[in-house]
Amino acid sequence: MYLNIRTIVLPIGNCLGLYAKQEAGRDPATDCLFCRLVRGDLPSHKVYEDNAVVALVSTSTQVIPSSINPGRILVIPKAHIGNIYGVGDGVYIRMTRLVERIAPAIKIVFKPLSVMMKPSDVGHVHVQLVPVYELHGHAPQDLIRQQETQSPPQQELARIAHDLAAYIASHP
Repeated sequence: MYLNIRTIVLPIGNCLGLYAKQEAGRDPATDCLFCRLVRGDLPSHKVYEDNAVVALVSTSTQVIPSSINPGRILVIPKAHIGNIYGVGDGVYIRMTRLVERIAPAIKIVFKPLSVMMKPSDVGHVHVQLVPVYELHGHAPQDLIRQQETQSPPQQELARIAHDLAAYIASHP
């Protein structure tokens, strides 16, 4: 089933059962992977933060098992919002405006063909911004093979986050 919300088509239903099982009997504030990222309990590099949302490069393989795209950014509300039904206009607008600021930063810093926006409500509402480097794929095949065998160095991820944060700060 698909629900069209404010021109973004979001898949729902298929993911809700999976995470409802995982979160049954758990405290979302302490167990949610995205809440842990927001709090800084899992490794990441912040690109932007205000009182409602955070944008970051996740270095945690618990959240993104294979982060194959340089420039892949997560935009996450700070409050735990488990699914699309809990997103109010205020959070939605903050996230959308931040996405509008980050996408050009990714384009300038990484020079991809395009930037794909992937909204998700898997466990905690968030948006992934994913650079697209090839017409029929997200990253060049040699880069995929390289990153299947090794994670990007923390210094490289920190530099990526710094470059994106600098661009965003200079383009309010």
